[in-house]
Amino acid sequence: MPLDGTEISFLGDHPLAKLGAVERLLASERQWCKGRMRDRDGRHCLVGAMQAVDARQLLEPIVLRAAREVSGRHYWRVESFNDNPRTTHTDVLRVLSRAREHIIAGMIEGPPRAWYLRWAKTMRRLCTRSLTEVPVPSPSAAPRQFYAMHAPAAPSLDRHHREAEAATHQA
Repeated sequence: MPLDGTEISFLGDHPLAKLGAVERLLASERQWCKGRMRDRDGRHCLVGAMQAVDARQLLEPIVLRAAREVSGRHYWRVESFNDNPRTTHTDVLRVLSRAREHIIAGMIEGPPRAWYLRWAKTMRRLCTRSLTEVPVPSPSAAPRQFYAMHAPAAPSLDRHHREAEAATHQA
C-alpha cells in the first residue's frame, strides 16, 4: 500500500522501515512459528523476526506495548506473547499493525510522556505559582460568596441575612 511505511527502505534504521521488514518476514502464517526464534523451515517467531532485521532493541518496547493493548494481558516479554497458547498469527499481525500506529503517532505527536513526567511537570507548575496569581475574593464579597455556596436551612435565616446586609450597605 502506498505510504503505509513498508516502501520506506531508504529510511534504513527508522522504526517504521524496520517494522515493515518484520511484517514482511511474518506476512503469512506459514512464515510464523512459536517456541523458537527460527526453525528449520526458515519460519520466525515475532522476536526472531525483529532480531533478523536487527531491530529487537528498537522495536521491542513498541511491540510489547501493542501486544498488551491488543491482547488485554500484561506481558513483560514479547516471547511470552508470541508463545502463549492463545496467541494466533492474526494476533501477531494485529500487534504489528498497532505498533505501526504507535510509530506513526509518535512521528506526528512526538514520543509519549511517562505519567511521572507529566505529574512532575504539573507539581512544578503548582509550586512555582506566585501568590498573586491565586484569585482572592474581596472582603466585602466574602460573606455573600460563602452564603451563596451554603444555602440556609430555614427561610427566616435567609431573610435575616438580607436584612443585615441591607443595613450594612445603608450605613
